[in-house]
Amino acid sequence: MLHGNVMGSLLRFSVPLVLTGWLQTLFSSADSLVVGRFAGSSALAAVGATFAFVMLIICFFGGLSAGVTVCAANDAGANDPESFRETMHVSLLLAFLIGVFVLFLGEGLAGTILKMMHAPEDIIGDAATYLRLYFLCMPAQMVYNTGASLMRSRGDSRHPLIFLAISGATNLILNIVFVALFHWNVVGVAVATVITQYLSAFLAIHALLHEEEAWRLDLRKLCLRREKIGRILRIGFPAGLQAAMLAASDIPLQTCVNSLGSLAVSGNAAALNIDSLIFITIENLTQACTVFTGQCVGAGLFDRTRTVRRDSMIVTVLAGMICGAIGLLFRYQLVALFLPETPEAVAFGADRAKAVATFAFIYSVMGTLNAFLRGYGVSVAPAVINIFALFVFRLIWSFAYFPHHRTLFHLYISYPIGWLIAIVMLLVIYRPAMGKAMERLEAEARERAG
Repeated sequence: MLHGNVMGSLLRFSVPLVLTGWLQTLFSSADSLVVGRFAGSSALAAVGATFAFVMLIICFFGGLSAGVTVCAANDAGANDPESFRETMHVSLLLAFLIGVFVLFLGEGLAGTILKMMHAPEDIIGDAATYLRLYFLCMPAQMVYNTGASLMRSRGDSRHPLIFLAISGATNLILNIVFVALFHWNVVGVAVATVITQYLSAFLAIHALLHEEEAWRLDLRKLCLRREKIGRILRIGFPAGLQAAMLAASDIPLQTCVNSLGSLAVSGNAAALNIDSLIFITIENLTQACTVFTGQCVGAGLFDRTRTVRRDSMIVTVLAGMICGAIGLLFRYQLVALFLPETPEAVAFGADRAKAVATFAFIYSVMGTLNAFLRGYGVSVAPAVINIFALFVFRLIWSFAYFPHHRTLFHLYISYPIGWLIAIVMLLVIYRPAMGKAMERLEAEARERAG
């Protein structure tokens, strides 16, 4: 990350990240495929109706892990194993405690949230059951995400790929057993997810316990230290809030989808798998930008960060264009994989895919800009921009525009419009302020080095 050709290093690091994301998405899609084919469109709709709320929680705490990534990457770039270990011990314990909190929060709010989202009456019971079971895996999911962030911050993107392949394959097998053979339907999908999330967490912790001594996890040293938590939260909380608001913006959109009936909900749930494959590709490439930038900042290689930004933008935009084109051209066939006997639902799903996949490259630009700034520790201003451009804008769109144009295409065209608003604000309105913030960080780093 700190030496040699940036593009080559970026690609070598990014490929395992992208493959990890694809595996994650494909295994998740396999869940939907199994449910749609063996339990029917109603069961798929029940799982899909929970998606927005689940993503709200996951995205917030997943964004929070960006603070861990940046802090650990700075430590690794500065070749400071002692500070890295402190970051590791604090962040893992913090992640576990947060996971326990989210577990109880989700259990208490599941039914209420689904009613507020106007989930169709014929699926709300199954949706609430799925949601309550799903939240049992929150501590494990938080620990795995943090462990994977720690490994990637040192340039290890291979082990998270291996762990996900193992847990994902296990999840697929359990889904087939629980849903296709035992006919547990929604319960089977949730139980399989819980089991495999704990398997992922175990694999991540096991790997960290067997790192080389200077960078090794010691469970006896798990602790909470105010200074380290403060540093993580200063970067991670705005990023988490930004991610949560992005996910929260899907709640009013999901409410709009719910108002169209269970066929629209199931078609939307099937189309989510297309979107997820596109977004996960882009997000993992932008994560590579954050890690590279963070390590270069830690090492004081500020000129190199500009090359990272340029090369990351090229790679990510090209990936967004290619993935988006595939999703657009084959949208009917891909949605039909999940709902082979429900053409009305397929039409709903294809409408969503058309609106989102066509403009995926715009999301690539926005994501790269955010990732680069986050690598510098600049996360407050991008969070404010994204909250306005994505959450507030989508909220207005769902209540002011959608009631007059009740199709999924007209609902989800709000995605690319919001991305464009965010990009304009990032480049035009806040660019001078962000430039000053980066100059300050560089001056502080040079002062420490001197």
